[in-house]
Amino acid sequence: MPRTLNVTVAKVGGSLLRPGEVDKVLGKVVERHLADDGKLVIVVSAMKGVTDTLIRAYDEGEPRLIEDAIQPYLTEAQRLSLGKLGSVIEGIGARLKGLVSIRELWARDYVIVHGELLSTMLAEAALYNSLGVDAGAVYDAGIVTNEDWGRASVLGVSSHYVRHRLTWALSRRSVVVVPGFLGISLNGRLTSLGRGGSDYTASLIASYLNAPRLIFYTDVEGIMTGDPRIINDARLIPSLTHEEAYVASLTGAKKFHPGTFKPLIDSDVHVVVTNPWSSSGTLIMSKCINTPKLVSISEAGSIGLVSLKSGYAVTVVGCVMGLDEFRREVYLIIDSYGPIDVINDTEGNAVTSIVKDQDVAVKLAKELHRWVVSWIR
Repeated sequence: MPRTLNVTVAKVGGSLLRPGEVDKVLGKVVERHLADDGKLVIVVSAMKGVTDTLIRAYDEGEPRLIEDAIQPYLTEAQRLSLGKLGSVIEGIGARLKGLVSIRELWARDYVIVHGELLSTMLAEAALYNSLGVDAGAVYDAGIVTNEDWGRASVLGVSSHYVRHRLTWALSRRSVVVVPGFLGISLNGRLTSLGRGGSDYTASLIASYLNAPRLIFYTDVEGIMTGDPRIINDARLIPSLTHEEAYVASLTGAKKFHPGTFKPLIDSDVHVVVTNPWSSSGTLIMSKCINTPKLVSISEAGSIGLVSLKSGYAVTVVGCVMGLDEFRREVYLIIDSYGPIDVINDTEGNAVTSIVKDQDVAVKLAKELHRWVVSWIR
């Protein structure tokens, strides 16, 4: 698709949309991207913890939890003097309370995607009314899915609808706010794309619009070489390829939706993972820098690279893992921990070892991480 719009797609994570901070965060994002007279699509997540609360409300059939879920939005609406929005949010809360007792899968998806819808309402109002930004919202961006409730798959017709709806909206507004995480089935039902689905939404939109830039704004500076909760000396990765980022998302790195980077493979979309107030970040591009990039640990059932019923998968990600000299060094480290099954990614972007014991998996990950950072220096 030819590039006709100077548009940036920015995904704003729920950990940034905290009570007392929403207008500051959105103002900073707009400030960073509208200086060049371009257009901006902001994809928003639910506020942190809201989706979990909505899931509990439905699964437990507990209307009281709906009040807990909508309260942060009511608090922000009051702080920003958005009285009409507060009334709308209360009305939505009343509707959701009536749905938590309906034992149908469509009803569950309907309830749990409302964190993103509420974030979209709040973001639009904060931008337009509080910050004076020429902003509008598109609540149905045109992402069409099947009805695989809880993890709906996106259908090919989405590209046409997204381009049509967002191009039209961007012709009338400088900034358009879109909810992440959700789609619409061919029967008109709200569906959810699965955990981390807002990241996936942003990538799909950037791909469909052939946007030159896609920025993932998070509460950290970028993607790290290892999980800081396990790897004490984890550091920021300067750059990854789209393929490396895709493999990393499959292993659970940064908790991205596993499909996040797939639409961007073979594209020239300039991707950055960063913090709104940071000048650094992780650049994701088509060119491979010939070093290993990161180490991840995934528990059974949570990794997309292999089918794992028990134990832990320790994965080294990097486009160089297809080269014999790098694989040999990784194998030597793995072999020092005894007989361990090893699986190579067919595209040469990862080597995964299957470890039964958690302590062994952590020790192996730390040693592999020392090897990884020795190449990055």
